[in-house]
Amino acid sequence: MANKTYTVVKDGETLKELKTLAAAKKLADAEGAEVICESEYVYRGAASGPVDPVSPAVSDILVEEEKTAAAEEPEEQKTTADKYTLTRKMNVRKEPSLKADKLKVLDAGATVEVTAVINDWLCLTDGSFILYEDGKNARKA
Repeated sequence: MANKTYTVVKDGETLKELKTLAAAKKLADAEGAEVICESEYVYRGAASGPVDPVSPAVSDILVEEEKTAAAEEPEEQKTTADKYTLTRKMNVRKEPSLKADKLKVLDAGATVEVTAVINDWLCLTDGSFILYEDGKNARKA
């Protein structure tokens, strides 16, 4: 499966290309920009203006799904990151790839904060990654 690239665009100019949607959304919110992936708008930053009304943005659908999911969650469970406990010693990598640079090694039993599970990789709050392997390497704390 090919890795996706998320392009953050403001006023028709590319601000940055990122590997994760979470990082792209964060930048888009800060800059009032939009996120494009594979020629489709996937997210509109909080302060950005309207998107071309002729082609509906995927972000409108995503925002509605997020609102629905948030409404169904009990108030005490609303967090920005989930905690996972590692079941074995794991490499923390710069990108979601076994070929990516290793940033550090965490021992079994370590707890990490995860913003998303993307293509079987845990995306940590600091933007680094740990291979998830369908729960073989970590479990939700």
